Amino acid sequence: MYLGKKDSVIVVLLVIVFISAVYLTLAPEKCGTFDCFQENMVKCSAAEHINEEPEASWGYKILGREGNDCEIEVTLLQAKEGELAISEFQGHSMSCFYPIGTSAYPHQDLSLCHGRLKEDIQGRIISKLHEYLLDNLIDIEKEFREALNDI
Repeated sequence: MYLGKKDSVIVVLLVIVFISAVYLTLAPEKCGTFDCFQENMVKCSAAEHINEEPEASWGYKILGREGNDCEIEVTLLQAKEGELAISEFQGHSMSCFYPIGTSAYPHQDLSLCHGRLKEDIQGRIISKLHEYLLDNLIDIEKEFREALNDI
């Protein structure tokens, strides 16, 4: 069967419309507000959001359901300021798994996440804690001895 020019144009237009409809249906919603992202997180619907905080810019992307959880990819887009000095981790990501129906800032509960960014942040926290303990060891020992004397 041979299609004429008119029929070929109609077939091409139908294919373009079909591909556009599939893309628009499956493409993640670009959320400009955290409220929009929270609504999608509760339903675990594909969405993306950039969370601007004083310390850093975080990229969130809802990937979908994983069992009873919603998988969210968290990426450190830009480190700005803060005690942890995490600028070297820019571009690193982690996957966080929240129970369906939950809404939260996904980067704030590392116990629900895994991946390179989590390991980087935890390593930095441990290093900073170690520095603090070494810098304050004499004061800590003094307070400890005083507490023992009070017993």
